[in-house]
This record gives sequence, structure tokens and C-alpha cells, in this order.
Amino acid sequence: MSKSSRKVQQADESAALVLDAFLPYRAARLATVLSRALAAQYEQRYDISVAEWRVLVHLTQQTEISVRDIFTRVDMDRARVTRAVQRLAGRGYVSKLVNQNDRRLVKLALTTIGTALASELSALAAGFEAEIMAALPAGARDEMLAQFDLIEAAIDASRLSAEK
Repeated sequence: MSKSSRKVQQADESAALVLDAFLPYRAARLATVLSRALAAQYEQRYDISVAEWRVLVHLTQQTEISVRDIFTRVDMDRARVTRAVQRLAGRGYVSKLVNQNDRRLVKLALTTIGTALASELSALAAGFEAEIMAALPAGARDEMLAQFDLIEAAIDASRLSAEK
């Protein structure tokens, strides 16, 4: 093997992506594990799917919200959000408020029993988070959230520079 072909081979080997050290892969893997662990708890106790949980939680953040607002925020397709809303409405957890001027515009709101369920789910999620955080050293939560902020800011800055 010639000297130049060895250099090319070494460059190729050093450029190999190591997934376990690749931030997007690790973040996605962690998000999936966290989501599945939490989902196992609320699916079993409340017979609520991940999509339904996401809709309910987003409805706790605002009094009224549209299906479009939800699917944009939770990164789920419109059909999946719509099915979740239909199931939740069918069980009496969510009401649909149709705009009288444009019947295509529908806002969603929690019903009284939906608010009670969302409160229970919020308590379950807070307990789940507390259990995970208890495994971390003191102060690690705040540091981790600060690191998330830095990563998000770096991504936003990267997007802005790419748009120029």
C-alpha cells in the first residue's frame, strides 16, 4: 500500500461517525427512552396514548388551542393529532369550539373531567421527572437545562446564518 493511499484510508477511518458519541443520535435515543418510560405509566393507568397525552398537556398550557397549533408544536402529523382529539372528545375530555364566522376553524379546550385528568397526568409526569432527577448529582438539573438552552441557541444561530 502506498503512502498516499494509507493517508486516504486513515482519513476515511477517522471521519467515521461514532453514533454513541453523536449528539443528535444520543439526544433522540434519550428522548425516545424517556417518552416510552413515561408513556408506559400513563397508558397503563389512564388508557391514554402518547398522542392523546401530548394533546392534553398542550391544552393545559393555553385555554384554547387549534389542532394546527398542536401538531406544529408536538411534531406529529395532522391526522394523528386529529385522531387523538376525536378519541379525547369521544371520552369527554376535550370540547371542540367551532368559530361561528369560519366553521373550518376549530379551537379545542379541556372539559372539567379533561382538566382533572390533565392534572393527574401532570402529577404523574412531575413524579416521573423527580425520580429521574434524583439519580443526578445536586445542581445537575439546572446545569443540564442551561446546556439545553445553549444547544438550542447554537441551532437557532446556525439556522440564521444558513438563511443569509
